[in-house]
Amino acid sequence: MNKHLARLAQRRLELLEQIEAQRMAMAESSQDLHKPLAVVDAGLHAVRLIYAHPVLFAGGMTALLTWRRHGIVGLAKNGWRLLYLYPSAIFFGLKYLGSALGSKSGDSDTDVQ
Repeated sequence: MNKHLARLAQRRLELLEQIEAQRMAMAESSQDLHKPLAVVDAGLHAVRLIYAHPVLFAGGMTALLTWRRHGIVGLAKNGWRLLYLYPSAIFFGLKYLGSALGSKSGDSDTDVQ
């Protein structure tokens, strides 16, 4: 019986050494994938952020593109012109933006009876 237990103990040690060797090989091979997976993780985080806040993303991109093309003075001039010519569209957009940024839980004064 002692010979059998000694063989089992020896086999267990061999398996533990094999496991350690496999862990080291896996760690070495995963080092090559660390940077590409970090880039993918950052991209997924950005996609989730855009999906969670589409109005803010669209507004930010519009502001950046307008600013890039005309500068701050052109942005102010065009913004004032749009506000003067299309006030209902601007106020509708602000109302939509306010509702998008507001409470999503459904708690409002009209729900209470």
